[in-house]
Amino acid sequence: MTHPNPFRMTRDTQLMPTSSSLKAISAAMQKDAELYAMALREDGLLPGTLVATGTGWRKIETLQPGDMVLTFDNGMQPVTRIHDLTIPYHDLPTHKAFIMIVPRGVLGNRRQIELLPLQEIIIESDFAEEQYGDPFVLVQALMLEGFDGIHRVPLKNDLRVYLPTFPQEQLVHTCGMALLTARAESDFSPLDASVHMARREYTRLPYADLTALAASLKQERAA
Repeated sequence: MTHPNPFRMTRDTQLMPTSSSLKAISAAMQKDAELYAMALREDGLLPGTLVATGTGWRKIETLQPGDMVLTFDNGMQPVTRIHDLTIPYHDLPTHKAFIMIVPRGVLGNRRQIELLPLQEIIIESDFAEEQYGDPFVLVQALMLEGFDGIHRVPLKNDLRVYLPTFPQEQLVHTCGMALLTARAESDFSPLDASVHMARREYTRLPYADLTALAASLKQERAA
């Protein structure tokens, strides 16, 4: 199994599993109960996360609307808006007050990165290609716990989150070759989200499929 190299590869197909029995979950602003029982937020980038832009690598907290960001499928795209929020530490449920640590190189990242538990990452997997007809799939950081040293660490301070948005959902380059999802701005409008729900760019796998995928990655690496 190899990691995708976004600076060399392009992709003509979307992340659409071909199994007729597979049910996509987590349309815009919807939640998978089993995953959300374990983690606080769906997505967003933590302070210090490096994003590839038209002016080089920049920390997410320095981006502004209109800045050009490198995406996996569509080249340079303008940021529509940067949503940010702070969740006070005392408001965090004890069992959800953690983030995921990804050691350098595990996901193509050039340095250690910190991710929210349900931040989605694109990976390349032989198992996914066999099962769903596409080697590129989205998986939440939490599901990769134990893979190549990916682990959780407890939060000790307030949680600050940045959510860059685009006209359409995108995969953005972070910290080298790590590819993370970024939402469409319409996700933040209940009306637009309901109208355009079927137009989400990337299909989400059900929890059971994610569990099987994560287990296969660990087995491949151990072999």
